[in-house]
Amino acid sequence: MPPALLLLLFAACGAARAHAHAAARAAETHVVFGPEVSMTASGSRGAGWRFGAAGGGWHVWSYAWEYGDPAAAGLPPWPAAMDEARVVLSSGACRTDAAAAPLPPFMPPAGLEHCGVHAAATARADVPRGAPTAAARAEMRRWMQAFAGRPDDAATPGGFIDLGPASIYRFRALSAAALGLRAGRRLDLAAMAADLVRGLRGIPAPLVAHGGERWLDTHRLEARLRRTEHGSVAVSLQAVSLLQPAPEIAVEPAANATSRIAWIGPHRGAAAFALATGQARPEALDVPGAFFARDPARPAGEVGARTIDFASFHPSIAVSTSTTPHPALSGRACRVATVLALPRTYFADPYQLRQLHDEGRLGADDYAHYGPVELELPAEAVDSWGSVLVLAHRAAAAPHTVTVPLHARYRLLPVDGPTVGYHGEPAGDTHVDQTLPAPLAAVVCDGAPAKGAAEGNGEEKGPGSDILGALRIRLALFDELGLAPVASLAVAPDTDMLLRMPVPTAHHVSLVQTSTVVLLFAGALYAVRSAWRRAPRG
Repeated sequence: MPPALLLLLFAACGAARAHAHAAARAAETHVVFGPEVSMTASGSRGAGWRFGAAGGGWHVWSYAWEYGDPAAAGLPPWPAAMDEARVVLSSGACRTDAAAAPLPPFMPPAGLEHCGVHAAATARADVPRGAPTAAARAEMRRWMQAFAGRPDDAATPGGFIDLGPASIYRFRALSAAALGLRAGRRLDLAAMAADLVRGLRGIPAPLVAHGGERWLDTHRLEARLRRTEHGSVAVSLQAVSLLQPAPEIAVEPAANATSRIAWIGPHRGAAAFALATGQARPEALDVPGAFFARDPARPAGEVGARTIDFASFHPSIAVSTSTTPHPALSGRACRVATVLALPRTYFADPYQLRQLHDEGRLGADDYAHYGPVELELPAEAVDSWGSVLVLAHRAAAAPHTVTVPLHARYRLLPVDGPTVGYHGEPAGDTHVDQTLPAPLAAVVCDGAPAKGAAEGNGEEKGPGSDILGALRIRLALFDELGLAPVASLAVAPDTDMLLRMPVPTAHHVSLVQTSTVVLLFAGALYAVRSAWRRAPRG
């Protein structure tokens, strides 16, 4: 047999073994949560499940598998210091109808995740501090760039910023208009993740049919990757989707995976049960009362922000927060943590922040700054998406305001013609308008539950605890910052984050360039002439 054919057969067998290894470890869990959930028929053995839902509800689909051969799956070589890679696609903050959607206990509190793609990696806890950490982070950044980079990243190869002692993070905003949400279009975040993230292009889609169609309107998707002790890469995927009411909804199990489904009612007294493929009848599911006690829809206060001198090269942002009585705050020492995510066009000078803080003029008890500080390069040349600023102060009912000074990086000339102003007025080619993401604010309390217990309900013991663990939500960005919020602050309706950046006038480029050359030549000639005239004569 020719060597090339032998090599091809060997590669095919290796790929088959890797696929079999992944399939053997694949398991999926469907959880339906709604005001009225009832099973009408279990279907034939292994064929899936059928049920009805009235009033609308939620579908949480969790799927876990393993890449026995990560390279064959398209994954880069796993960095030795990396513990976990994570990608979150969240659309809740950019949905105009978010208030009308039912909010189940397992959803993240409203206003604590920016609408967009969050990508992060965390180093192992045993990675040494100092120089080895810098080398480990560089390796993690290269891996994440290959894993979750964009095709247009050639000009900005960095793309990630350091967060805390052991994490890197990147954010890409998604607008409601780009997603088509304002037109009521159904959003498939799983398909979007498969297009954006290398190594997730082969993820299976949740098979849910209702109303004569097969679709899910996904609000949030999270993928987590970990390397096992055997050298394989374990992947867990969670999708949270709005389930439209229908008299009959069908859920099909994925091929080559152990599958099960669970139904949870809206309160502790409602029926809750689970059923696995091939199981004759459902079994009762014990849902702890703490699961229903969570109330992410109730904010613990309000956060507002307004830009000052919005058309200046040195604008400021005034961030105001206030808290209200909330069960999570009673009897505990709590502080408000506000997170500002800045694009690379604007930045906060950490040296200026330190001086203001030392002089007691910042208004925050504590702060943390993450991201590059580059004063000379234009915004387009900075190899990162931006920076993150975290402000913290003691929670109080009275409004508390922190004024953060910002600085603008100059912009390159527009390449697609003149730019236009805010709402077209004033129109022209002298400025670029940019609206910064609204601040994220949460209450963090001393004596809060451990990190794992605060994130979800999977720590409960007893029947169904592993099913409830599949509902765990880890907030993007907050988790990498080491913050475990107990409540969120609603964004004030008068929040205005508009900034106006002056830019060069494209029509005057030739004149400016010619004038610059003439002035430089004239200045050099004048300097030479002055030096010649002042030189001593012989």
